[in-house]
Amino acid sequence: MKTGKKEKVLVLVTPQKNGLRLIDYGFSMALANDGELHILHVQKGNSIFDGNDTLKRLQELIDYGSRLGACIHVQCDNNVADFVGKFLKKEKITCVILGEGPFSKAERKFSEWEHIIDVIPEEIRLHVVARDEVHPQQMII
Repeated sequence: MKTGKKEKVLVLVTPQKNGLRLIDYGFSMALANDGELHILHVQKGNSIFDGNDTLKRLQELIDYGSRLGACIHVQCDNNVADFVGKFLKKEKITCVILGEGPFSKAERKFSEWEHIIDVIPEEIRLHVVARDEVHPQQMII
């Protein structure tokens, strides 16, 4: 019997197909550690209705995560990284899974990825899943 703190795995998703792969990875990790799976999408601004396919893609991720028994969280906030940091503390998350960040400096300029990495406390394990792998390969930061 395991003792200690219960594993709480958080998968950070955006409304993209890669989100399904991230959820699978998080589900496997939570299952292997008898833990809880949480899925979080934080939309910058005050509405999730920012594009034609955003809501449809987000619904696909929510439906899939729900079928796996995950706790689903969707939030709008002007400071995505700050919200993620507060969420980690509030929910007592022990492990975060997110997709690989932008490759180019131009992409980073418009990305919250590095800011999110910065708000994750050292005691929380971070798994970054590579973009183009058929089977997720992890990089532990």
